[in-house]
Amino acid sequence: MASFNFQVEYNKWLRLFDSENKNSILMQVQNMLFETLIYKAILKARSIAPKNSKGRIKLNGAVHYLIDKCFFNNQLMTIRRLTDKGQDAISLRKLLNQMKGNCKHLTRENYFKTFQKRGYKYNYSEIKKKQDEYVAKNLRMGEVIEIPEELNWEKSEELHSDFDKLSKSNTDNRKPGDIIDKSIFDKLVDELKPCEKLREHVDHFIAHSLKPGKIEKLDDEALRVTFEHLWKAQQVICKVTKFIDLYLLGRVSHGLLPFHHGSFLQYIEEPLISEERKKELHIEEEIFRDEIRSWKIEITDLCK
Repeated sequence: MASFNFQVEYNKWLRLFDSENKNSILMQVQNMLFETLIYKAILKARSIAPKNSKGRIKLNGAVHYLIDKCFFNNQLMTIRRLTDKGQDAISLRKLLNQMKGNCKHLTRENYFKTFQKRGYKYNYSEIKKKQDEYVAKNLRMGEVIEIPEELNWEKSEELHSDFDKLSKSNTDNRKPGDIIDKSIFDKLVDELKPCEKLREHVDHFIAHSLKPGKIEKLDDEALRVTFEHLWKAQQVICKVTKFIDLYLLGRVSHGLLPFHHGSFLQYIEEPLISEERKKELHIEEEIFRDEIRSWKIEITDLCK
């Protein structure tokens, strides 16, 4: 059996979590949130849209039906992917299960070795001494001292302190072989439970078509998916993602909502089409209907 190389496995987990691959966990979460930002802007616009004499908003029902359907289906599929249990998936659940399965290698020593290039030191007493000397030498009344990054021992102590909690170790009895407690991963997976109902909905109605007899056995709650359901699932996904980012993999906290060049609201106030050119859409409809009518198999094609 090949020996376990922590650095190699750590890099694999990091690529699953944070890479430029559009399927990486961080990319999926960022896209999920950006789409939600756009959708919330649309909801706000609907709420203040002008109304006709009957009190109905003057927006095209077909266009907004398509927006709603595409948003909900895309969000549901993203939530399903991020919580997928499959071995070939790139998901939070798979990452957590892989790390839990190799828990005995998630030691204090291995984490410090992984982060040592970024200035983390298992034994930081020498750095602390040098910082004290630097402060004593450069201290001036009324001035703020900027400590060089190479003399920052506090971040090493912070990693030790976080690892104490993750490994349920005593601060006064730290050991290189301390390991992250398996219950941490179980609790993170439990945090994702609000996503289960949505996963089942995708399996029943989007990825597959549930038989009518089975649909009849489902209660109304199982059939309904609201924005609140998506919102709750997004919250727990983001919380788990941030925890992994900060405490298990990167010692950094990425912004989960990306900033794009330019405003996503550019031209939002412009109409989709002018009244004068609306007839062109009717022509497109007829062209499409004629095309659909041509999609058929003649009996003579099969009975030659």
